[in-house]
Amino acid sequence: MQAQSIFDGGFMTYPTIFKKSKPFFNEALITNKVFTLGPGRKMKGSVTNLKNNVGIKVGGVATFNTPFISGKDEVLYNGYLFSLVIKNNIVLIVIRDGKSLLQLESWDLNEIAKSFNCKNPKCDVIPSSYVADLITAGRLQVKFKVGADKNHGTDWKLI
Repeated sequence: MQAQSIFDGGFMTYPTIFKKSKPFFNEALITNKVFTLGPGRKMKGSVTNLKNNVGIKVGGVATFNTPFISGKDEVLYNGYLFSLVIKNNIVLIVIRDGKSLLQLESWDLNEIAKSFNCKNPKCDVIPSSYVADLITAGRLQVKFKVGADKNHGTDWKLI
């Protein structure tokens, strides 16, 4: 009978024992993939400024009805490129035109995770790190719906 070594015997080696693993979250528990959450208090009035400055006028009324904006790809709306970036647990809207860049602090990452949790009661807790990964990967996206009929809303969607 031959003795087994650590390489073929199935034993864990030194680096594997102390390696930290990422917490696991079961995405199959997510049933409601759409929720509404407007920008936080830091951005108070900024949706109106966005509507007036980068929005489209429909019948003389400014609107801001964007396609879904993600953290992976830029989206073109009215000549401006929009994307999402996460810095220090804050989700920023990045607006670029040909020569300048504007970053607006819009949402607290914990508030997004909290709203996502409320819409999915089967999930115990959806960690904010998981939500950050979804935004960065472009899977969790946001859309502004400021129409001419004053029907406002900000929808988040998991793709």
